[in-house]
Amino acid sequence: MAEPRSSIEDQYIFTIYGTLAPHSAQNQNVFVPSREWQTIKKGEPIPGGLHVRHNFQTGVTEAKLMDDEETKEKDFNENTNQSHSKSLILHPDKTLLESEDDESVKSTKTKESEALKVPIMELKARLKKIKESVTDLPSEINDESTQAKMMQKLRAYETLKEELKAAKINITTDAEVLNTLFKKFQLYKVPMHTSSLLNIEIEIILDILNGFEYLIHQIDTARLFADMEGISNIILPCLNSTYNEIKAEALRLLGAAVQSNPKVQAKALEKDLMQKLLHILSTNNKILVKSRCLFALSALVRQFPAAQKALLDHGGLEIFGKILNNNQLQTQLKVMRLINDLIVERQDIEKISDIRQRDAKTKEYAATDLEQKLLMHRYCKYLYDLMIKSFKYELRDQNEIDNYELLEVVSESMIMINPICKNEVYMDKHMLLQVINDMLNLYQNLIGTVESDDADIINNQIQLIKKLKIVFEMSLHEEL
Repeated sequence: MAEPRSSIEDQYIFTIYGTLAPHSAQNQNVFVPSREWQTIKKGEPIPGGLHVRHNFQTGVTEAKLMDDEETKEKDFNENTNQSHSKSLILHPDKTLLESEDDESVKSTKTKESEALKVPIMELKARLKKIKESVTDLPSEINDESTQAKMMQKLRAYETLKEELKAAKINITTDAEVLNTLFKKFQLYKVPMHTSSLLNIEIEIILDILNGFEYLIHQIDTARLFADMEGISNIILPCLNSTYNEIKAEALRLLGAAVQSNPKVQAKALEKDLMQKLLHILSTNNKILVKSRCLFALSALVRQFPAAQKALLDHGGLEIFGKILNNNQLQTQLKVMRLINDLIVERQDIEKISDIRQRDAKTKEYAATDLEQKLLMHRYCKYLYDLMIKSFKYELRDQNEIDNYELLEVVSESMIMINPICKNEVYMDKHMLLQVINDMLNLYQNLIGTVESDDADIINNQIQLIKKLKIVFEMSLHEEL
């Protein structure tokens, strides 16, 4: 599966000056350059000073001898104070995301066009300035001075775009790239629902979703994606497909879109994404899908009480309880961390200095009734049982600890939830304290037998277990 592209320049097919050392050195055939473009075979070394280009769409790398004028220009630059500045040759090829069915793209690729040499940092700065000139414009314009400024920015943007277009450079805004991705996705929407996708088509869909995910890490672009009905037209069709790899990628896209983005969170809640996520979480057996689903779910509900209420009202805690009991470590950790975060959110309300804002937040979170729902759906019992099971499992072998992370998170969760669950008696708390003491002794015996890195981990665990012990001793004292 392709990873998201690392920079915006990756959307262009470009050419650079310099030498190229392909990945493998096994092929000892030497590349013989000419004045025409020739494909470089994998592992084939090439001499320096050639004109090299790589097509990210096809994966083909080509090289040729530099023209006399280009050679002179290169030599001149290397003998000036600007010799340390790298250069980038941009060709008139369309962006990577253009459809190959476009005849104009095919005709452009068949002709050699004049290249323009631009310093990389200058190009980046100009492209960034273009985006900021458009993105920073206010959505509502009322006064004449603001309108004048807006028109000035738009004219500057259009002027620069025309200049670059005249230089045979294709540039795109995030909106244009999103629109191209939407169009490409539509080609596979029907076969995706008829379970008739070829493997190569699945890979293309995954690449499209990766492209979306890369762009929407910017808050404004995520909002634009939602405004373009990306949730309805991209995410939901993928979640309704029968392909788990597509579901997993769409869940990652959803999580990235709603994370710390209230407007997109609200849009997702309006589209009934909560019910959809809980259905996938309770019915899908693939660990990757369940884990990604919890990621998306967590991003949707954090700092968003309305979504938290929907989670609780639609049986989310019942599903979480089953997960704590299913021995799937990755999903168990995500559930416990999410519940911990929701409890911390409520504790942080007391830190708000503004009285009106604090009262409003208190009322908003009170509507979710988290504490009572945790008790009602027996989350305390599931967490107690998981702690006892995990502690006893580790106590079987006195020489090593198999899973520090689980023991750490379950201990933190027990400490965090104790004020809510302290009156719940699911087992003999004296026996529970004995298990905690045994675990503490195990850690203390191991501390002198491990290396320094592990010693830091064990010391942290010791402090957690000591704190957990104090919490349960206080609960026993209050009962007496």
